[in-house]
Amino acid sequence: MDRLLFQSLAAAKSQGTIRAQLTNDLANTSTPGFKKSFDHVLLRSVKVTADYGYQSRYQPVVEHSNVIDLKAGPQMQTGRLLDISMQNNTVLGVLTENEQTAFTRRGDLQIRGDGTLVTGSGLEVAGEGGVPIVTIPQTIISISKDGTVNATFPDEPEGEPVPIGQLMLRDASEQVLVRRKDGLYEAQGSNGNGGDFENGPTPVEIQVGVLEASNVSPIEAMVRLIDFSRSFEAQVNIIKETKDNDQSGATMMRIS
Repeated sequence: MDRLLFQSLAAAKSQGTIRAQLTNDLANTSTPGFKKSFDHVLLRSVKVTADYGYQSRYQPVVEHSNVIDLKAGPQMQTGRLLDISMQNNTVLGVLTENEQTAFTRRGDLQIRGDGTLVTGSGLEVAGEGGVPIVTIPQTIISISKDGTVNATFPDEPEGEPVPIGQLMLRDASEQVLVRRKDGLYEAQGSNGNGGDFENGPTPVEIQVGVLEASNVSPIEAMVRLIDFSRSFEAQVNIIKETKDNDQSGATMMRIS
């Protein structure tokens, strides 16, 4: 009886984790550059130790890691000089609040009041070397396809743009990226510490004046959410039925 309870409880917890992931996907269908993730599942057994009962019970434990699906989302033409869309498996490096290096596909860049280049969510954009990119005051900022950040003086519109930084762009075609607690990406095995990773063989490339929309399909996510909700309810019902059967058996023993 207890073995059935352990298995049902483990299944319910696993499905609850997947349901939370689907809910997060639905909440970000309108976030630029958002990428859905899929579960990389590792199943292992843990021995259940107690001061009473059988000592041979093992509970299956499912360990999840949200692997990022870098499939491209719809492209939206904006014409804005600071809007970029990363092509193929290119990702953009950013600096977190605790100065860790992480990655994103969000390309709605802006210039903060102090001249620092940031994403639409306010994170500082990382340049090569992991340092923020600071623009020159009173200049027109543009970005090249290779990620070079240029500044042009308004009184010299025909002059050559001045390079002031290089975006940290990485090809993740041969790197497994997982979602951090803050929603950013990092290389699998970083354990929340972020950091740079080795560039892949595919040349990095961006499109300027274009934003990438989320690659989440709301209809598909809703169907999966309904399916997992029904599966979760089924596991809970099994636990309830097991409890009722156990109580019935105990009642019969008392009558005897």
